[in-house]
Amino acid sequence: MKSLVLAGVAALALVSVGSVANAAQTINFGAPASDGSFTGTFGDTGITTSTFSDTYTFNMPTGVAGGTISSIFTTDEANNVNFTSVTLDGTAFDIGSTGQVEFRSVNNVLVTDGPQTLVVKGTSGGAGSYSGTLSFEGAGPITIGVGGVPEPASWALMILGFGGIGASLRSRRRSVHALA
Repeated sequence: MKSLVLAGVAALALVSVGSVANAAQTINFGAPASDGSFTGTFGDTGITTSTFSDTYTFNMPTGVAGGTISSIFTTDEANNVNFTSVTLDGTAFDIGSTGQVEFRSVNNVLVTDGPQTLVVKGTSGGAGSYSGTLSFEGAGPITIGVGGVPEPASWALMILGFGGIGASLRSRRRSVHALA
């Protein structure tokens, strides 16, 4: 009975350690610039597990986002991190380089107002770390398929054009009647 209780306590301890390692993390962004754009940083250090999955949740308004992530090690394989996937709201980061210098980036991800999710998955040599940056630009007014009101000069040209067409039709009618 004693060994059954100890096994249960050990299993509970392993589950709680696993849930802490995969717990959602929040990114706090800096104050927006005068144009409304802003950036934030994220990362993880001392990754002791051989595989990891970090989830970051944060809010953004409607606009366009981009980001980079990198990890570099010199000679100690324990510091090595290899990304298996990095996604922002399901959009995969493009691979820039792998190996000793891991680098990925993503640009022009359309985001809508509300919660966003960044997921970083990879492997670590036992003491790896990585860092990254996310940036945001607000979306300006979008005018797709909407025509504007012509300027006065355009109106004048259209009126002259219609007048010219009317005059040519009228002169054709006169010449047709004169021949008949």
